[in-house]
Amino acid sequence: MAKLLAAVLLVALLGCVAQPCQAGYGYPNPMPPTPGRPSLPHPAPKPRKPSHPPPGPRAPRPPPPVPRTPSYPPPPAPISTGSPPPPAPISTPSPPPPTHSPPPPAPISTPSPPPPAPISIPRPPPPTPSLPPPTPSPPAPVPISTPSPPPPTPSPPPPALISTPSAPQPTPSPPPPASISTSSPPPPTSRPPPPAPISTPIPPPPTPSPLPPVPVSTPSPPPPTSTPPPPAPISTPSPPPPTSSPPPPASISTPSPPPPTPIPPPPAPISTPSPPPPIPSPPPPTPSPPPPPPSTPSPPPPTPSPPPPQGLTVGHYNNICLQAEAIVRNTVSAASVGTMAGLIRLFFHDCFIRGCDASVLLDQTDPNNPPEKLGVPNLTLRGFEVIDMANAKILEACGNVVSCADILAFTGRDATFFLSGRKVDFDMPAGRFDGNVSLASETLPNLPPPFATVNDLKANFASKGLTADEMVTLSGAHTVGVSHCSSFSSRLTSTSDMEPGLKSSLQSQCSSNTGSDNTVAQDLRTPDQLDNQYYKNVLNRQVLFESDAALLKATDTSAAVRANAGDTGQWEEKFKAAMVKMGAIEVKSRANGEIRRNCRVVNTR
Repeated sequence: MAKLLAAVLLVALLGCVAQPCQAGYGYPNPMPPTPGRPSLPHPAPKPRKPSHPPPGPRAPRPPPPVPRTPSYPPPPAPISTGSPPPPAPISTPSPPPPTHSPPPPAPISTPSPPPPAPISIPRPPPPTPSLPPPTPSPPAPVPISTPSPPPPTPSPPPPALISTPSAPQPTPSPPPPASISTSSPPPPTSRPPPPAPISTPIPPPPTPSPLPPVPVSTPSPPPPTSTPPPPAPISTPSPPPPTSSPPPPASISTPSPPPPTPIPPPPAPISTPSPPPPIPSPPPPTPSPPPPPPSTPSPPPPTPSPPPPQGLTVGHYNNICLQAEAIVRNTVSAASVGTMAGLIRLFFHDCFIRGCDASVLLDQTDPNNPPEKLGVPNLTLRGFEVIDMANAKILEACGNVVSCADILAFTGRDATFFLSGRKVDFDMPAGRFDGNVSLASETLPNLPPPFATVNDLKANFASKGLTADEMVTLSGAHTVGVSHCSSFSSRLTSTSDMEPGLKSSLQSQCSSNTGSDNTVAQDLRTPDQLDNQYYKNVLNRQVLFESDAALLKATDTSAAVRANAGDTGQWEEKFKAAMVKMGAIEVKSRANGEIRRNCRVVNTR
């Protein structure tokens, strides 16, 4: 007998789970309000009491819900219609609780149905919609459900696909029918599902226990309301949307499946619920910072300027006096270092007064008109004897065919070659003619003084067709030779910015009891070598002339100083080009010049 009773009880329980139990989950009062509920009477859901277990499957807490089961039995018929909700609680989305209870596992697993999170969520949702009202409001919830469906998160579970049939969820009305149809065979009853949302409220009550997750529930509520508003939230806090539509069908297809299984999956889904929305966020583009343009030194490139015009050519004497340039180089090589430095300065002073015409070589012939060499800036010029010697050798080898102006240009080039340790070598174009005028009065206006400002220097060189960078480049010749103390005496005062150590040393060297104008090396580091040490001295405030120190007082000239100080090769290339360009300043032609036989005097006519 006991076995028979047990069997009967088991059958009743199974029946309850299949359908009648659904009624137990619905609120007796709410279900009656919904017109569709009557159609569901079939739910001989008295067994639904056993169905109470569904709540258990809903979440690991199913056992606790059992005590509440008594509440649902009263409204069997209405509840049956509402029964969808009970299962829905477990798989919130699926209105047909009976079937849903088994499916819940699947939906729950698929959604994120974290039992805890979902349960907490469901509770909040029901309150918000006020489950009782939802009976009429179901339509409104349905719209809400529409949003929930969007979250494709449910799609992962196969059940979701099944739920697609009930996809009507998106549309307020369709969702309910789908859930009802699943709950009970009669399709008509499925339409009434609107009440099902009401029944769903019941599930929320059991879920309250997990209230802790309530905060999470807030996001999911909307989805649950869609079809089984409350259930959806319960099933999955954030993923409710997916469960809303897919779960019901899934539950129908697999109502029997043990609800408990779904509980394990929920944990994973819980984490996933919120992610779905963020998925679209991936689009953030990563702008690639544009590469910063390489900063090039302000000074112009060291490439030499094009060959000077006015008929100057490289190898000009190859067909007239092939050995002319070799004779000049051999003569310069025999000179002292100091004389070589003087030859570079001599070439510069010649070109800046009436052009490169050897006018600086002329001796005085008119007592009333002293020549350039007697001008104040030129009183310390050296190297005249080297020019005379080279000219005499050329006259002996080739005759009077090579101008003194070209001989002076060659000596400037060759002195550079030897003073640089044979590193700075270049071709010097030739074809100049010698001038016939030389005036000492033209020296001061044309030659920059040692106390010139940077603006004075720029203006002076610009008047000769040279740039500020070329001015800085040619100033590098101050790395060799000597200077008289009278040229920089103003720099030895207490207000000078000269480096204190150098100032003290110079004060000692320049002091004289006899009043003589002593001389000192212009470059205290490498006095006999033509290199870029001069620019390093400028940066260290270890230069003699005010005009040298002034190079740091303008942005462009200061940049050129730094560039030359940091790159010896660059400065050497620039120096070659600047010497060639300077050698083309105001050159004379046969029309206004001559080829002197004696470089110190003009030819007699």
